[in-house]
Amino acid sequence: MASKMSQPNKTTSSDSSIQDFLREKGVTLQFPEICASFPIQEITMSSCRVACPAGVNIKAYLGAITRGDFERALEIVKETNPLPGICGRVCTHPCESECRRGEFDDPIAICALKRFIADYELKHGSKKIKPCERTKKEKVAIVGSGPAGLTSANDLIRMGYGVTIFEELPVAGGMLITGIPPYRLPRNIIQTEIDNVVKLGVELKTNIKVENIDDLFKKGYKAVFLAIGAHEGLKLKVPGEDEYEGIVDCIKFLRKVNRGERDKPGEKVIVIGGGNSAIDSARSALRLGCSEVYILYRRSRKEMPANEDEINEAEAEGVKINYLAAPVRIIGKDGKVTGMECTKMKLGEPDQSGRRRPIPIPGSEFVVEADIILSAISQKPDISCFKDCGVKITKWDTFEVDENTMVTSKPGVFAGGDAVTGPNTVIDAIAAGHRAAHAIDRYISGKLLKKEKSPKIVQRELAPDTFSPERATRLNPQKIPVKKRKGSFAEVELTLNEDEAVREAKRCLRCGPCVECIHCIKECGKRMVSISTDKGKEMLMVHGLPKDMKLTEEVRAMLNVKGKVAAEVKIEPIVSEVSEEMCRGCGQCESVCNYSAIKVEEKEDGLRIAHVDEAICKGCGTCVSVCPTGAARLKFFKIEDIEAELEGFFG
Repeated sequence: MASKMSQPNKTTSSDSSIQDFLREKGVTLQFPEICASFPIQEITMSSCRVACPAGVNIKAYLGAITRGDFERALEIVKETNPLPGICGRVCTHPCESECRRGEFDDPIAICALKRFIADYELKHGSKKIKPCERTKKEKVAIVGSGPAGLTSANDLIRMGYGVTIFEELPVAGGMLITGIPPYRLPRNIIQTEIDNVVKLGVELKTNIKVENIDDLFKKGYKAVFLAIGAHEGLKLKVPGEDEYEGIVDCIKFLRKVNRGERDKPGEKVIVIGGGNSAIDSARSALRLGCSEVYILYRRSRKEMPANEDEINEAEAEGVKINYLAAPVRIIGKDGKVTGMECTKMKLGEPDQSGRRRPIPIPGSEFVVEADIILSAISQKPDISCFKDCGVKITKWDTFEVDENTMVTSKPGVFAGGDAVTGPNTVIDAIAAGHRAAHAIDRYISGKLLKKEKSPKIVQRELAPDTFSPERATRLNPQKIPVKKRKGSFAEVELTLNEDEAVREAKRCLRCGPCVECIHCIKECGKRMVSISTDKGKEMLMVHGLPKDMKLTEEVRAMLNVKGKVAAEVKIEPIVSEVSEEMCRGCGQCESVCNYSAIKVEEKEDGLRIAHVDEAICKGCGTCVSVCPTGAARLKFFKIEDIEAELEGFFG
């Protein structure tokens, strides 16, 4: 180590503890030995978890997959998402957009891995689901059995309430089963995950349309959650729309297709819109044998809200997409549609949605021939029977709610999902179901209705900007060939196999706090160290130091605050150690260590004692947590220090 080190600023360091320094902004560690200085950053929840509306602990379930513990991985997902097989197929995966791995090569295939563990359970059999114990006398009515309704039912039944779902249709699932075609979401997947919720003790009543909320209260329900979805397609509002036969809204079209009515609607089809429902309608029409299928979208591909993968697959299957085109009027003859007059568009300034406003180009009109036109511009809820029940309705014909608590203007009535937001994603509906269940529980318990707070996870990490992972290609699921999709509603995307899933999960960079992982994994490049002065010590996570610097023994460094030297600190790797007097040689520590850093060895006298290889040990403390005698402990820290640190993780 270099002999010269800057002296601490006495005015800064005289009475300050290491904890005081680390709470400051602009804190760095200077290592004279390698003439380098690195920032100490306060890190919170991993970016993928923050991006997930349902707050799924993605890093933890990816870690379980890397260990081959697929059952545990699914358990972690189900803690916040009761529909993993469904979401593993149709989720828009905002988590992948925020995945830090994408800064180096490609984001982790998080959605495909969720599907893998859900399908693994289907293939190998699941544990028997036991009904939840009814611990509360109150019962809750849920109107609608889509993802929002199913999620709130799942949460409330686990809280001990009686729960009944009322569904107007003869089958449960809402838009999952009426709006998404089987080639994207097989019916058995939907049914399995609905059954899993029902097995918890939820009562499901189909073919029942709720038209009077007050009747539910009279029947003893203490709260009502309206999760009716958005099943009513919007009209195009162009001349000729009501004059000719052959104009159908996509929701009605998809509902017929998804309940097994597979008659070809016509030869030439035009779909108006750019969302997933438009893509689903177009791809379904091709499967029904339509010879030409066009999508007209008034903006560019960049603004198109449909999933990028779905757009690509639609084009690969033969759907022709006309961008920057909008309908002007419907053309017909003898009472039937023969085509549509359209106009070309250009993009102007952004509108309220943040997308650039489409503007018609005068004189650019053109005609597209068609014998059926599918309107897929948007949907709204059918709230006709709720307008006089005391629940306020917005100008968009959705329920008006407090977005944090899902509470409506009528006491005891909550609403969420597409019935509040308009057509949205499955994962957003799941998040709304969670918020509603939390609020309903507080309402029934007589507590103040407020937004549920997520635990604030805080950890300090030494993170050099020199870190760069080894390049590893993303493993995407295989798809059945395009030529085999014609006339078939068989699922297009296949599931990763076990080897692919493990390899893909190992690409995770393990960013975010250590405590999120639940269980350490071998591939993690981080380790815990002790940073101390004569006025205290703290734990610090170290990630990706330069190759010429090793933390296998004590290192001296200078702690700088806002560019000024504050204190000389001692950095020591945190490792486990074993008290030979207390060790019984049971081997539990060895069985849980992912780094092979602890071994049970037999001594000359025949006693079996655990021994820690400090050069390999990462200081994760897993062995300490399972030691039945307390023989294993983390060097430099007492158990109460560790408990205090864990409390600090959660703010």
